[in-house]
Amino acid sequence: MRNTIYCRPTAKGTHSFYLKNEGNEYFLFSQDYRKGVNDYYKSGVSLDRAADFTKSKFDSAIIRTMSKIFMYIKYIEKEYGIEVLRQTMKKNKKYSKSRMHA
Repeated sequence: MRNTIYCRPTAKGTHSFYLKNEGNEYFLFSQDYRKGVNDYYKSGVSLDRAADFTKSKFDSAIIRTMSKIFMYIKYIEKEYGIEVLRQTMKKNKKYSKSRMHA
């Protein structure tokens, strides 16, 4: 299933970011509202595109947001025991293979 990152305005001057994974919605973080960031994420973007700095159009607010996303996803993976990032899937697969041979 495709993982999606999107944002919603939540309070005056703030928007919150969410991860949609296998039909579940996970809160990532909130930050000050920026129009460019809202325009980029409001409709939802794939996980690969959510942190693709080449798509940022050199907007510093979008770049700062992109740099936060993976840090918060790693936290969500640990907190909820889910695998979202390819890096986590590889690590867990490698770990489970080594445990089988022990």
